[in-house]
Amino acid sequence: MPTPTPEKVEQFRQQLKADWTRDDTVAAWRKWHKQIAEFTRGASDALLAEANLQPGHHVLDLASGVGDPALRIAQLVGPSGRVVATDVGAGMMSLAAELAAQQNLHNIEFKEAAADSLPFPDASFDVVTCRFGAMFFPDLQKALGECQRVLKPGGKVVFLVWGNRDQPFTTTTVGVLLNFVKPPEPDPDAPSMFMFGVCGRFESALKDAGYNSVKEEHLSVPARWSGSVEEFWIQFTEVAAPFKPLLAKLPPAKREDVRLDVIAGLQKYVKDGHITFPLEVVLASASK
Repeated sequence: MPTPTPEKVEQFRQQLKADWTRDDTVAAWRKWHKQIAEFTRGASDALLAEANLQPGHHVLDLASGVGDPALRIAQLVGPSGRVVATDVGAGMMSLAAELAAQQNLHNIEFKEAAADSLPFPDASFDVVTCRFGAMFFPDLQKALGECQRVLKPGGKVVFLVWGNRDQPFTTTTVGVLLNFVKPPEPDPDAPSMFMFGVCGRFESALKDAGYNSVKEEHLSVPARWSGSVEEFWIQFTEVAAPFKPLLAKLPPAKREDVRLDVIAGLQKYVKDGHITFPLEVVLASASK
């Protein structure tokens, strides 16, 4: 996989921080965190099953956001274990810290850190995890190298990312939005939400970084939104940082057209009063 120039990497890094540390985005994730955690629980379950965490493990969780799955990891490794949750900004992690205190979890700490420049000594962790974050790493190969550096010999990395672009979650939301507004032409070197939907891409990246026992699986995991269809759309417009600028470009009448089309599409997946569809994800793991 080609490595972008240092100038591009810095550009991607600044955009990532701008997207995910804005006050309105942080506020939205705080507002919807319970519903999102429930909706994506199947994805978290898949990552945790692959990680095979044990009491006493020291774990680094990257792109932890509001704490899912870092808080569950802290429960799994127990008081004898330790979790370091990281993110590019402190805003979202502030909620995770509040939730950890509420759950009486004393084996987790929170640190602002970028995946490609981890502020930890060599061989510090038994496992490195990352859920829905690696597709946004500005310099993927450097990040994978940093993960390998901080792993103990024989340690494991487990990543879960979005898979195929054409899946119900995206065709009913992003796909509809893109019918109304054309996004800027993407930089081919830029990280993107669905970059690992191509079979073998993450596997190749891990092998290029020198990992052993590399595995890539394309999975469908269950997702269930317990609120209304209207709430799902409102949530998406507030938390989907990469797509908020596109929606903002539309005049009010067109935004209403998008809303109506999204709601009509989502209605097809309502079962027993809840939105239910599979999330297409990629689970990649390897050892040092």
